[in-house]
Parts: sequence; C-alpha cells; structure tokens
Amino acid sequence: MPSYVALLRGINVGPRKRIAMAELRKLVAGLGHANVRTYVNSGNVVFDSARTDPAAIVADIETALREAIGQPVPVVVRSAAEMAATVANNPFPEREPEPTSLHVSFLGATPDPALVEALRDVERGADDYRVVGRDIYLAYPNGVSGAIFMVNGFDRALAVTSTSRNWRTVTKLAEMARDRP
Repeated sequence: MPSYVALLRGINVGPRKRIAMAELRKLVAGLGHANVRTYVNSGNVVFDSARTDPAAIVADIETALREAIGQPVPVVVRSAAEMAATVANNPFPEREPEPTSLHVSFLGATPDPALVEALRDVERGADDYRVVGRDIYLAYPNGVSGAIFMVNGFDRALAVTSTSRNWRTVTKLAEMARDRP
C-alpha cells in the first residue's frame, strides 16, 4: 500500500486551529487510511492508503478537519516517492548542516511560470530560493525569524496553496513515509 504525507497549514500555531495529534490520527484513520502517524504538533501526518488520487485525499482530509474543528485547514499531500524526490533535489546542500535555515514550501499545484518569474522582482536580501516543480526551496542564512523573502506569501504570489517545513521536518517525514513498522 502506498505511503503519503499530509501537510496541514496553520495547525496548532494559533488559538483557532487546534487539534490534538491523537485526534488527528483518529480522523485520518477514520477516512480509511492505515498506519497513521504524526510528527511534531504542527500538522504532519504520514499514512498508508489504498487510494491513489491525492486530490481526493486532500479533499477528504480538508472536509473532515473543517467538520472537526470548525475552521478551514489547507492540506497538501505528497507521496513517499515525491517526498524522497524533494530531499534528493535539494539545490542548497550546503544548508543541510543547519536544518532550520533551509525550508521547503510545498505547493498544492504547479504554479504558473509567469508568476514564478515574477518572484525574481521580490525583495529577498540575503535569502535565496529555487522553485522545483511543486516545491520551493528556501535558504534563510539568518534563520526564518530574520527572513525577508516570502515567509508566508506564496499562496497570494503564486495563486496556489502552500505550507512550509524546515529541513529537519522534511527529511524526517520522508524517512517516516519510507519506513514501515
């Protein structure tokens, strides 16, 4: 059975979109997925599923979350193979020893090339980025708290759902999706 990673945006970072990880695991298992695991308390779910349509998986999880917590929660789903490719395609390997200075924004769809091109005009200071398919790799030499470039603006700039994770979380989720208990 294929493994997937669901990346929920904005979970447990403010007072509204709160859900315990045990409840989140139960919610995802209740949708028919198996071997459901979470990583940290910020909406990272790894699971196996007989379903093969990521868009349908996203829609089901978003609907279940809206019903459970009364708030819309954007979700991005990646297969285990896609997570492995994200790790393998890192254009900033020199940042890996400092995993909190390297982030990946996972996009819900492939962005319009013209909108990607327009990112070149956005102020970024010492920050750097690369768009690779549905991933945006972000190198923040001053850490995310000192970032200038698009910390949270990709939804608006690229007209797609996005959610970001630091490199430590990305590699751990890829490992979890690959491993079987």
